[in-house]
Amino acid sequence: MNIKLRNNLKNVILELYGKYRIRRSRKNEINKISDQRRQDILGKVHLTEDQIERVNELYINNYGEKIPIDWHRYFTAYTGNFDKNYFPELLYIPEFEHFMNTNNEYSKAIEDKNILPLIANSVGVKSPRVILSCCYGLYRDEENKPITKNEFINSLSNCGKVFIKPSVDSDSGNGCFISNFVGGFDTITNNSSEDIINSIGNNFVVQEVITCHKSVRDIFPNSVNTLRVITYKWNGNIEVMPVIMRIGRGNAFVDNAHAGGIFIAVDNDGTLHNTAFTEFCYKFYEHPDTKIKFEGYKIIGVEKVIEAAKKMHAAIPQLGSYNWDFTIGEHGEPVLIETNVNGGGIWVIEMAHGKGPFGENIESVLKWIRKMKSLNLPDRKKEFENL
Repeated sequence: MNIKLRNNLKNVILELYGKYRIRRSRKNEINKISDQRRQDILGKVHLTEDQIERVNELYINNYGEKIPIDWHRYFTAYTGNFDKNYFPELLYIPEFEHFMNTNNEYSKAIEDKNILPLIANSVGVKSPRVILSCCYGLYRDEENKPITKNEFINSLSNCGKVFIKPSVDSDSGNGCFISNFVGGFDTITNNSSEDIINSIGNNFVVQEVITCHKSVRDIFPNSVNTLRVITYKWNGNIEVMPVIMRIGRGNAFVDNAHAGGIFIAVDNDGTLHNTAFTEFCYKFYEHPDTKIKFEGYKIIGVEKVIEAAKKMHAAIPQLGSYNWDFTIGEHGEPVLIETNVNGGGIWVIEMAHGKGPFGENIESVLKWIRKMKSLNLPDRKKEFENL
């Protein structure tokens, strides 16, 4: 088989797989919004005929067709703010994110928690110090030098308090935990360091426990509260969507909304809005544990986080959109926790801020998606490169 024929066959297979992914993602989003808990929330909002007409006009004129208004009602329910520029999840992961990340062969590598710190450190963006790591069964020390499994276990045995997380196929805090190793045992679980290592697979990283800046720590000190920053390539620039902060509560040491955390809108100068939300629209005007009032509270270093996110995206522009998770270090510096490429949480932005994520770019974004849907895979990749 000659090279041209092989490439054509590869493109046909990838195109078919891409269509399957879009259908599957759309089905997932429809199932999600059909959940009775979400239907109960959006059912409390009734849009006026004028509001519905404005939504229809925006989407018909630019996307080429109407979209269901369920998501506009759903997002309006959180802050009470209606915005015709709300972007439905039906179009975000299935289409915008899919077309933005056409070069999906990069996704797995960039999401790997063992690779991302190397990229971040190369461009001067701080990430948590890696104490030990295991990458596809290769045990490594702090300098990424190969060591034996026994050497790894011995190094871990008295390293004190650490944060351990899977390095591949992990999100929403799944599989992450804190241990405190003294004398070969984890004082938190009473399991031996050897038993713990044997239980967590062949891809994981052992990191220092981060000390956050006081402005982050005071809100809730038991979790590493993070800023979610979504960037996307647009007209030769790196654009940034409105920023939100995710905050732990109760006994949680992770802050993810899916894990019971709360989230709140953050202005670019670090000022919090007045209301934090849970995934299913419980509202908090102060933190339920620390009683810190949210309105007017300021997080130090948010502007630096936004610049660090843009720097990271510019360093790896092979993909068009990224979901960055940062916190603020003890001295006010941005600390990159991780990035996710697939399954971006655009819903938290729209719920928390009460407005669409693309701002003045919404019309051109919708036109771009409409065009990308009409192209074959090779032309789609060219269109992305010219974005």
